[in-house]
Amino acid sequence: MIAETADELGRLRDRIAASHAVACGMVHEAVPRDQAGQPLAHAVEPEGYARPALCPAGRRDTQLACSHTGARLPLRRAIEALQARNVDAAAELLAEWMRLDTALGTLDHRRYAAETRLADAVSSGSGLISEERRSIAALVREHRDLARGLDALRDRILAAIDRALLS
Repeated sequence: MIAETADELGRLRDRIAASHAVACGMVHEAVPRDQAGQPLAHAVEPEGYARPALCPAGRRDTQLACSHTGARLPLRRAIEALQARNVDAAAELLAEWMRLDTALGTLDHRRYAAETRLADAVSSGSGLISEERRSIAALVREHRDLARGLDALRDRILAAIDRALLS
């Protein structure tokens, strides 16, 4: 069992070491505009707005801070393997992983809601445009902070794996 866990940790370590958190600000949630600066309507849902495509799958495969990625799953699997080896830090690492993963999912939805409010304000000529831009800027900063937290978590997990493999 411990040998299998060590092999798994070694494989996960390589994958985790190749991952990183890019603070892209979740640009895939932005609403594109036409040449006149008006928000583009969604091609299928006329009541909604168009959205840019997600980053290519190859990039998302290693991008920890993307809400549309499986790149954080090896972190979780490594934590579970560390728990199986009774590593003390595993519970704390899991709690941090859960906090960051949940925060990213929630932020993704909040960013699109803010983008939709901005698009509505632009379309209607509302005076709320500046307020909505500030709201989006705050969400982008929040994403940057989450990306930093994910990189720090990745580094802590790698260090825990290294200690576990040496013991």
